[in-house]
Amino acid sequence: MSNVFSQRVARLNGTFDKTYQEMAVDCDFKRSVTWWNKVRWEEIGNPPEPRVFPYLAKALEVPVRRVAEMVAEQWCGVRPDDTVPEHLRSLLAVLRGISPEDVPAVEQLAQMLSDKYTAELLVKSFEPKPEEHEEDGGGGPYTVAQLRSLTGDELRRVAMDVPLGRTTVEDDPEAYALLDAVAGPVDE
Repeated sequence: MSNVFSQRVARLNGTFDKTYQEMAVDCDFKRSVTWWNKVRWEEIGNPPEPRVFPYLAKALEVPVRRVAEMVAEQWCGVRPDDTVPEHLRSLLAVLRGISPEDVPAVEQLAQMLSDKYTAELLVKSFEPKPEEHEEDGGGGPYTVAQLRSLTGDELRRVAMDVPLGRTTVEDDPEAYALLDAVAGPVDE
């Protein structure tokens, strides 16, 4: 189990610049600045009581149910029995509160973001990897034979790296001629 409650506090404090003072104010001082600091550094041994969950929810900017889940996971070692990835749990809790007529817009946005991530992974999978072209077992620069085995997009990527001073290609006029012959942007 992970320390999801403390991680949420750390994220709000680090990524969103929310201070422990602001967290204390948001929860109507049901928890002190010192308490928030100690939670952040995982120095609190006892879980907060359910009566303060609504106040903590406001400070953590999540629904009360999510506070209960985070407390159960961090302090009791109990995680909700579902397959929702951790990074989507807070989002799911927020989505429960949207209007039914807004669901199509949220689905469309989520689909666009999913497609973007899938495309990024696909592009990354086509990036040349020196270890895939090491017929002679060396881990050094590409040889002319290795360059000839690359696709056009892979050659363009290698060619784009050469002017940046990377030693991806052996110092051979034929290797540079192969790269010079490849023109145009990388297809993404």
